[in-house]
Amino acid sequence: MIMKQFLGLTVLLLSFMSVSAQTAIGLKYGVQNTDLYDLSDASSVTASNFGLILNFGYSHLVSFQMEVNYSPKGSVYDNFLDEETEEVYDYLEVPVLLKLSFGANSLKYYGIVGAFAAVPLNISTVTGNVEEKREGIDEVDLGIQFGAGLTYDLGPGRILGEVRYSAGIDGLPDQYTETKALLFSVGYLFTFGKKSKNN
Repeated sequence: MIMKQFLGLTVLLLSFMSVSAQTAIGLKYGVQNTDLYDLSDASSVTASNFGLILNFGYSHLVSFQMEVNYSPKGSVYDNFLDEETEEVYDYLEVPVLLKLSFGANSLKYYGIVGAFAAVPLNISTVTGNVEEKREGIDEVDLGIQFGAGLTYDLGPGRILGEVRYSAGIDGLPDQYTETKALLFSVGYLFTFGKKSKNN
């Protein structure tokens, strides 16, 4: 039920933003260093992150950005048999962000801050040569994100480069889970209608 409501809200917001006269739409791909568990003996996992960007321009300075991302997050830790286990949650993640843009002409820089909701689609664990996959749990992980980036005019749109930090505030599936990610990404934005200076 939660998953259906989550996807329904995503489609509604995408439809609303895509008809704006100052909307930019694009794709991004990145590499992120992630932690799933807030445990002293856990180490991070590096994974790919990719998604869809929608940016709604409010003014030359302020815009609102929504994304739909595939965002795996995981940790490596020793289990109760003292075996090394890698556990990764494949999240469907929807950030809603405030974006402040500066600069002039072709090169602009920006800062972003906001919140995200994420649903684990599936969970994979690898211990030795044994891999296990299971469906995600029917709960939503909540958190905050902030970062900074650059955009540059190229062709019909703008290329972008960005660094972002993400931290979960509502752990899944228990009190030991505390998702964290440091993400480096690149992408491209197409602007539709009246071109906004902030995209």
